[in-house]
Amino acid sequence: MSPTLDISIVVSVYNEAEGLAHFWDELKKQLSSDPNSYEVIFVNDGSLDGSVQKLETIYQSQKPSNVSVKLIEFSKNFGHESAMIAGIDHSSHGAIICMDADLQHPVEKIQELVNAYKSGHDIVLTKRMSRADNGMMKNLLSRTFYSLLNSVSDLKFSSNSTDFFLISAQVAGILKENFRDRNRFIRGFIQQIGFNSTTVNFDAPARAFGESSYSLKQLFSLAVGAVFAYSNKPLRISILLSIVFILFTLALAVYSLYEYFNGDTPPSGYTTIIIFLSASFSALFVVIAILSMYFEKALIEQRNRPIYIVKKVLD
Repeated sequence: MSPTLDISIVVSVYNEAEGLAHFWDELKKQLSSDPNSYEVIFVNDGSLDGSVQKLETIYQSQKPSNVSVKLIEFSKNFGHESAMIAGIDHSSHGAIICMDADLQHPVEKIQELVNAYKSGHDIVLTKRMSRADNGMMKNLLSRTFYSLLNSVSDLKFSSNSTDFFLISAQVAGILKENFRDRNRFIRGFIQQIGFNSTTVNFDAPARAFGESSYSLKQLFSLAVGAVFAYSNKPLRISILLSIVFILFTLALAVYSLYEYFNGDTPPSGYTTIIIFLSASFSALFVVIAILSMYFEKALIEQRNRPIYIVKKVLD
């Protein structure tokens, strides 16, 4: 008989009141037959829909003998990434599983993640093979995101990886101590730090309750943040763009001087100048925008403000 393990499960919650009871029932059913000991950490990320009351009911409810519950409530909404790192920070068990409360991260896959951990893997990622409620646009955006990220980063990230993963206590300790970036992309962090890793595939069912909290704007913000967190290539592109326009300017100057002194008729120049100025200023604004993004990220890190603020903990 294999030894039992102590495992923390971090569950990020934002406006999930409608489906929390169902999620808890499914999770209890899964864990109650498991010989391991589980600490379930619910992190309420500033929900506005009554999720707090649902979580307090869960906290006070009857639990399986091998399951304990901890509640963390933020002072306001800090974002999904902050909720995950807060749960990791407050975990007291060995391995940690992060997942969402919308049941699109299937609870029945928990045992598969634990088995992979038992076999010697410090990081167990999951890859979403399909999602029942994803349209063509979301699938295209997901593929585009990972293609863009891999094209500009020196690291190569697994496509369709999710925020449903398991990490060992050693990896969690590294995240707690070293990866305290305000510009976070945790699924990227854990693919960056090495260690033995493997991947578990799953198919995500359609969302049964509520609506996704990720708008297209938030997804775009996550993509931009990930690109600027993992790559300096935009800086190199801006330098290359500047060099190209310097050479173009020199070539245009040489051509204009040659035509002025040796041409049969002086060049009119108006169209050339307008096109050149338009292109030059467009390139300049692109360079300034890229530099501004890096400056913004550096400024946020320099301010060193808290990643999250905890309002209350029920342990």
